[in-house]
Amino acid sequence: MLRGLFALLLLHGLIVTAEQPPVIPVGIDAYKQWDRWPYQRIGERVYLRSTYDRRGGNEGADASHFLYQLADDRNVTLDIQGPGILCFARYNHWHGSPWHYEVDGFDHLVQETSTADPTKPDPNSIFLPAKAFPRGLTWTWSQTHGADLSWVPISFEHSFRMAYSRTHYGTGYYIYQQFVPGAKLSRPIRNWNENLIPDADALAVIAQAGADLVTLPGPAGGRKLGLQERSGDLALTGAIPALAWAGEGPAMVRAIQFSVARKDALAFGRARLRITWDDSLHPSVDAPIALFFGAGTLYNRDDREYLVKAFPVNIRFDAQRAHLSCYFPMPFFHSARMELIGRTGDSIPVRFSV
Repeated sequence: MLRGLFALLLLHGLIVTAEQPPVIPVGIDAYKQWDRWPYQRIGERVYLRSTYDRRGGNEGADASHFLYQLADDRNVTLDIQGPGILCFARYNHWHGSPWHYEVDGFDHLVQETSTADPTKPDPNSIFLPAKAFPRGLTWTWSQTHGADLSWVPISFEHSFRMAYSRTHYGTGYYIYQQFVPGAKLSRPIRNWNENLIPDADALAVIAQAGADLVTLPGPAGGRKLGLQERSGDLALTGAIPALAWAGEGPAMVRAIQFSVARKDALAFGRARLRITWDDSLHPSVDAPIALFFGAGTLYNRDDREYLVKAFPVNIRFDAQRAHLSCYFPMPFFHSARMELIGRTGDSIPVRFSV
C-alpha cells in the first residue's frame, strides 16, 4: 500500500527524487577539475592537524610536540588510520627533514636540499625526490622566506604516518581528507610512492596563477559557452552599501574583479565585500576586501607587481592602479546580490567586473 502511494505521489510530481551525489575530485584531479570546487562533497571529511601544544599552553610556539617517538630519528607528528589523502603539509623552514612518509606500512624518505648542512641552508632549496615534489605544488623557505610547503597529494589505502628525523623546532601543519566507503570519487585511492609524478596538465593549470582564468570576448574570439560579463564604475562613499552587481540564476559566478587607483588601495582594502545568494536573510560572504583576496592589507610596502599571486585569486599592481581578481566558482539557484561597504569618510571610485 505504501509502495503504491509513493508511486502515485511520484507520478504527480509531489515527490522529487534526489540525483546521485556529485563526484568528488580527489588527488591531482582536485586541481584539474577546479571548476567543481563549490560542489558539496557528500562522503568526504577534511581534517586539520598540527604539532600544537596539547596542554593548551602554546609552549615552544607549538613546536616539537610529537605524538610519540619510535627512535631518535622517528618522531611521529601524524598518524592516520583508514584510506585517505594528505593534501597539504607545512614545515617551518626545513626543520624535521628528512621526513618519513610511511604509506600503508612502507617508509618513503622525503627531504629538502638544506638538510645535508642545516647551518648552511641551500639558497635555492627544493624537495626531494624532485620529480615527485615539483615546483608549483611545492615551495620551500627560499621562496616563501619562512616555510616549506607541499600540496602534493599523498594517498594511502590503509594508513599514513609521518615522522621527523630532526627534532629542532619541529613545527608541522597538515590537512588530509578521508572518505566513507562507497563515496563517488573521481579516481580510486592508491598508495603513494616516490615514482608517482604529478600530471603535467595539473601543473599547467596551477602555473596560470596571476593570469585571467576566464576567457572573455576579444579580437581572437574564444568566448566560453554561456559566459556573460557585467562591468562598470561605482562610487564607494562612506558606509553606505553600493550595489556592484545583481544577477539571476541558475548561474555561476566565474570571476569577480575590482580595480582602484593606487592611492586608494589601502582604504579600499578595508572596505567590505558582501554577497547574498538566493534572497537569503543573511549574506554568505561578508569580509574585508583585502582578506577576501588573500592579503591582510593592500599596503604595497615593497612596490611589488603581485601582492598575491595565487590560484585562483590575485592582487596585482601596475603604475596607476591596483587590480584584484577572484576566480573561485560560485553557483547560485535564482539570485545573487554583491555589495561594497566602505568606511565613514571614505570616497573611492571603483571599477568592477563580474
